[in-house]
Amino acid sequence: MAKKRPSLQRDFGARVRDLRLRAGLKQRELAERCGKGFAMQRVGQIERGEMNCTLQTIASLATGLGCEPIELFLFPNVAATIEAPLDTARLADLWRAADRPTRQKILRVLAELLG
Repeated sequence: MAKKRPSLQRDFGARVRDLRLRAGLKQRELAERCGKGFAMQRVGQIERGEMNCTLQTIASLATGLGCEPIELFLFPNVAATIEAPLDTARLADLWRAADRPTRQKILRVLAELLG
């Protein structure tokens, strides 16, 4: 019987795959963008939920995908548990497209709302 992978690893891998496909990248291209020593096979292992990533790997993936590390953890099933469902993928895209001053404004508004 195959060993069941922890759901966090599976969810993380699925999110990496989703972001990679949205960016129009092949596994090899993402590996190249992640930097030296990042092999295409490693991307495949992560996407299949076979690898428990280190913080450095998460940072490399975020760089390769052109996103913030937190965006790698915006799993669709997490959004579904929120009372008013959010399209987290769309929010992540908007965040990524925002310039620095816009991001600072968004963070100030969130701080006021949550503060």
